[in-house]
Amino acid sequence: MTPSPSSRLPLWFRIGGLLALVIAFVVALLSFLNYANFRKTVQGLHETRYLVLGKDIRQTVEAGLSLGLTPEQNARLPLLFKELQSAWPAIRYAGVVNTAAQPILGAGQAAKEGRASWHERIQAGTPDGIWHWRADHESAVGLTIADNFGGKAGAVVIVYDDREVAAAASTMATQLLWRALGVMLATSLLAWLGAWWLTRALAAELDAAEAVLDGHPLPPDERPLVAETQAFVAAVQQAEQRMAGAAQ
Repeated sequence: MTPSPSSRLPLWFRIGGLLALVIAFVVALLSFLNYANFRKTVQGLHETRYLVLGKDIRQTVEAGLSLGLTPEQNARLPLLFKELQSAWPAIRYAGVVNTAAQPILGAGQAAKEGRASWHERIQAGTPDGIWHWRADHESAVGLTIADNFGGKAGAVVIVYDDREVAAAASTMATQLLWRALGVMLATSLLAWLGAWWLTRALAAELDAAEAVLDGHPLPPDERPLVAETQAFVAAVQQAEQRMAGAAQ
């Protein structure tokens, strides 16, 4: 059974709805990509910040090794670690570990559950390698220390709380969500308005042509579709009359 024109959604509404769905998908995809890029950028900035600090510490440790001083004998390191942790509250641990990832000297509490991963990275990397470690809300940058013979003498490790990254990402996600919803609403309304503006004449012509097909008498219409439909209906009616007359 074919639904009557009044029971169907208007043409402009259907076209506008399709456009609104496409726009909503595109806006949602772009918002997600922006969020992912923002989080990655913030994470990278944090890693770079602590990496720069770690390079200064590694340089100090390797300078002491070149003078024959082990990290425990380097009097500058304890003060350096304390100043570092005081200046950067997010740092949970900053220190020097040996090749087995056991703490030698530092400030703060080293994460025990991460030492196995640190050991693997120290062993797998080069004597001057740089590596990263993440677990839950805690991240670390590690810089392997090279001894005077080109071997590995341990690593400088800075462990920091990366919940700042999660907080910044959460704030950005909220802002993006509200902005995306606003854009979706505005563009959807524009899509429906544009569809109505572009299809209003066509929709009226289609409705008139359908009314002619349904048998509703309409005055002669100059619109092409309606005029052709009226001519077609008239031709069909004439053919029916001739057939009825021939049958009699």
